[in-house]
Amino acid sequence: MIAVADRLSTYAASLLVDWYADRTAHSYQLTSVTDAALPVYVADGPDGKLAVAIAALWEPESDAPAEDARQLMEERLTAGNVRGPYVVWVPPHASVPSQEPAASDFVMRTQLAAAPMQPGTRNEINLPVKIQIAKLRDEGGYANVSGGLSRFWTQITERVDGTFSVNAMRIRRAPQSEATRIALFDTIGERSKELSTGQAAELDAVEAWTVQRLRAEPLGETGFAIAQAPPRIDPSDGTLMRRLVRKRLKDAAASLEGIDADVKGVGLVAIYEYAEHENVGSFVKSLDPGLYAKLPLVAAIADGEVRPIFQPR
Repeated sequence: MIAVADRLSTYAASLLVDWYADRTAHSYQLTSVTDAALPVYVADGPDGKLAVAIAALWEPESDAPAEDARQLMEERLTAGNVRGPYVVWVPPHASVPSQEPAASDFVMRTQLAAAPMQPGTRNEINLPVKIQIAKLRDEGGYANVSGGLSRFWTQITERVDGTFSVNAMRIRRAPQSEATRIALFDTIGERSKELSTGQAAELDAVEAWTVQRLRAEPLGETGFAIAQAPPRIDPSDGTLMRRLVRKRLKDAAASLEGIDADVKGVGLVAIYEYAEHENVGSFVKSLDPGLYAKLPLVAAIADGEVRPIFQPR
């Protein structure tokens, strides 16, 4: 069995290998992993061997309490009644709860979301939160939205008459379902009509964290892995991300040196609200091409999806 600390790397490697298998229309199976600080996973297929190094774009030791809570929650979920290889993707600036009763509530909601899932599927863990709306002025038609709904400010603005503040800081990731989001925006709009200038109201909402079940148990590994960066990490911080990407590519090239494989690559595990908003590729392409010249396969793995940056012809 792979150590608990390595479970996320193993699952990320499995996602990348499955993506490559789908792309080539050939079956690949993980067969081994190197015992190194930056692990290299080798998969066998009909066209030869695929070797991928897996690296996370954060330093877990930079926030020891959050990392300790993550490891304890992995152990608690894995020891529960829901069995199988699962990954919980924690959105940016968030961390799993460490105090009761929040920790037990999180376990219950994660198990409820994961239990009915079939292999190779995704779901969301709905975590209840509160948002606040306040009417600032009668004039205008604008909503100043903060937090996890800020990217949807135009849709919220369309639903208000006057100037409003919407505090959604407790939402780190809104539900991916557009219908669910629209229902929330409609509720905000309806409630805004009840407010006079200077009044505020609190609304029930949810933030939604991705949970996915892998297709199979890679290298015999099962249980829950939690992908969580330190909450202070900002994936839009170009200086930080370029430094991490540069270091990971350099380490990956070193780890892959001497590995016998027909295709070599690296999977960069990253934390973003949604996979379609990741921009790891822009950071990779801004660096010296010599860092990835010998890596025909470079991909970001975010929010449960593989996002290719470079791929073999």
